[in-house]
Amino acid sequence: MLGDRNTHSNHAQGSAIFNDLPTNDAWDLEQLLPEDQVMLDDMPTWKKYARIILPHVGLIILSLVYIIGGAFVFYHLEHPNEMYIRGANLRLIDENRRKMLRNLWLLVNNNTLTREQVEMTVIEHVDNTSRLLFDAFDTHFIAASHLRNPSNLIDHSWTMTTAIFYTTTLLTTIGYGNLVPVTFKGRMFCIFYALLGVPLILITVADIGKFLSENIVWLYGLYANMQKSSKTAPESVDGGEDRNENKEAIIGLDVSIPTSLIAIILLGYMAIGAVLLGTWENWDFFQGFYFSFITMTTVGFGDIVPVKQQFFIFDLFYIIIGLAITTMCIDLVGIQYIQKIHYFGRAIKDARYALVNVGGRMVRVPDLTRVAYMLQQKYGQRKRGSDTLWDGAYAPKDLNRIRYIDYSGFPSIESLTSFVSSILSGKSKDPVKV
Repeated sequence: MLGDRNTHSNHAQGSAIFNDLPTNDAWDLEQLLPEDQVMLDDMPTWKKYARIILPHVGLIILSLVYIIGGAFVFYHLEHPNEMYIRGANLRLIDENRRKMLRNLWLLVNNNTLTREQVEMTVIEHVDNTSRLLFDAFDTHFIAASHLRNPSNLIDHSWTMTTAIFYTTTLLTTIGYGNLVPVTFKGRMFCIFYALLGVPLILITVADIGKFLSENIVWLYGLYANMQKSSKTAPESVDGGEDRNENKEAIIGLDVSIPTSLIAIILLGYMAIGAVLLGTWENWDFFQGFYFSFITMTTVGFGDIVPVKQQFFIFDLFYIIIGLAITTMCIDLVGIQYIQKIHYFGRAIKDARYALVNVGGRMVRVPDLTRVAYMLQQKYGQRKRGSDTLWDGAYAPKDLNRIRYIDYSGFPSIESLTSFVSSILSGKSKDPVKV
């Protein structure tokens, strides 16, 4: 009898809890949100947008400050060393040049030497000069302009512009390798600077990519809804209520972007960059496209790099947006197929696209699980003290394992064919009502 009373008491408590739930619309998520989030509706519009936009803008500003600050440090660590090494090697080249001219003059005025001896001496001087020049061009920050005019103060490897270009390519993990720190302090600073900066820049690029992907999904969703609305417009007026319900169900569905559209966006951006870079770097179209592809994939071989410093800011802008577009493509297409591969052969067939009739309204399975999770968090069972009494509704602990329920013992040939065809076509299946 005591157990029966406890059971009736629990049922009464559960009924009282669910009687407190709003009855006008059981799927109104705003009723499940905390009060501070519901109060957002009472905020002015500019405050709502400010709360949404300011964190993203702040992240971008923080990244810019970090890049420019690091460029300033690298410039002051590496530029003096560049000037010292260049000056020392220019003096060494000049001394070797004077020594060669002096010895050649002595050879010309010495009639006792044979022709073979003169040639061997001249070849030795030429080899020494060539070695010095190759070493200077390779590691000592010397270009042909410095040999013609040793007092040249323009053509420097480390400037604020090149330092910004270096820090950006460093933090985006591209790393062309055409400009690197060579001092001990510069390399030590590079380690700690990249340790914090790489995650920051990758998060910023991913945030921009997420913004682009959401807008692409929104625009494509508008296009898809317009296409479906135009197809259902000629129907008779008798089924108006059914059309409204179908429209709500269609809007609630996940928008699947075709793979072909994403490929067009990515390749089109690379093609535009190939034309622009080819214009101001004197590259042909293939060189520009090759550079864009190597950059967007963060491979960064460094065999082809921009050299016009006056266009470095435009190059960096193009690189950052390109990395964000690449992230967008991964977000829209890559993750979708990774999930399909991960759950292939062990998940419920087409559960993601299924619609469940709940109270006369068609609800997607992912939406159903999300609402159930929110209900569980707010009204679910909780322990009271150290006893075993529970409040609220019961939810199995292994409910999250539903995604692993096999549709059959092994993936069928039909499911394998549909999976491969969905990857090749880039189109999602139509929802299946259950």
